[in-house]
Amino acid sequence: MDDMKACVITRTEPGAQATAEAVRGLGLTPLIMPAARVEITPATLDLEGVQALLMTSAAAARAIQVTEPLKALPLYAVGDATAEAAVAAGFENVISASGDGATLAVLAADRMSPRQGALLHLRGREVAGDVTGMLRACGFEARHVEVYATHDHPDFKANILVHLAKDSGFILIHSPAGARRLAAAVSDAALNLTSWRVVGLSSACIKPLEEMGFISTSIADSPDEDALMEALRDEVEKQSLE
Repeated sequence: MDDMKACVITRTEPGAQATAEAVRGLGLTPLIMPAARVEITPATLDLEGVQALLMTSAAAARAIQVTEPLKALPLYAVGDATAEAAVAAGFENVISASGDGATLAVLAADRMSPRQGALLHLRGREVAGDVTGMLRACGFEARHVEVYATHDHPDFKANILVHLAKDSGFILIHSPAGARRLAAAVSDAALNLTSWRVVGLSSACIKPLEEMGFISTSIADSPDEDALMEALRDEVEKQSLE
């Protein structure tokens, strides 16, 4: 494999496949290595008194059966990818915050009133930020339901160590949990990581990896897939000039 042409994708499936296509478009070879696997968890959704739904991951949209009562509620999604997944799942009134959890909370607080009812956050067990806590601070009744959980992928550590040892290139990080799983996988391995560049969706996605010895860590300008690809493109161009 050519130097600096591999791109490791730690995102969970099925989103990893879409990322792989974008990576190929940049002339890189995608290596899909999900750091986690998703497990749907049984959940009872109490919609009484709920004025709107919140969603901070595409996995949540894929984890639930969209019933007519759910369709009747507006759904505020953290970003465009989550919004697209929600529409594909059957939700009809979807609003994208095009940002992170804080952006979502601000949008929801701006668009709605605490007097109109509660807000229900459909989420996973691991989340970045406290969306419900921020909304409660604004006077809303906000609660959450865990509709899926992520677990360490059983093959991740072995696969990532093999490729980090023999190849060079880029690593994409889509979540803080993914960053922590990568850090845990390489922390006790005697690897030279200076031939790998890490590109993360947000500062929280990079923080666990800043002292690991990678040649560089960079952050997308905004927490969405398009911005992540632009940040990756910038890193590819930087590498080509060295």
